[in-house]
Amino acid sequence: MKQWTGLLVALLFSLPALAHHGDPPAPGQPLVIDVRTPDEYQQEHVRTAINIPYDEIASRISAVAPDREARIVLYCRSGRRSGIAEQALRQIGYRQIENKGSLGDMLRGGYQTH
Repeated sequence: MKQWTGLLVALLFSLPALAHHGDPPAPGQPLVIDVRTPDEYQQEHVRTAINIPYDEIASRISAVAPDREARIVLYCRSGRRSGIAEQALRQIGYRQIENKGSLGDMLRGGYQTH
């Protein structure tokens, strides 16, 4: 019983670190990542986007995109944080990354919110 309690406590404390997931992307579509804070993501986000804050992307990307050839689209509020995330991903070997800028830019590009 003690082992289960410890496991449950560890799981509960790790929940904030897990990515928030939107609807899965359609086959052939890029992985869309919202690099804003979880609070910003909860207010409004692209339907297919997952949430990985920009300052956590390098340590968490392999859980959602283990293939470094995966197509990845990034966005944030203004484009600054997605630019930082793009640089971090390129430094660890991801090559097919597109910084779309802001949520507004994503919506103008045809993406839908959730």
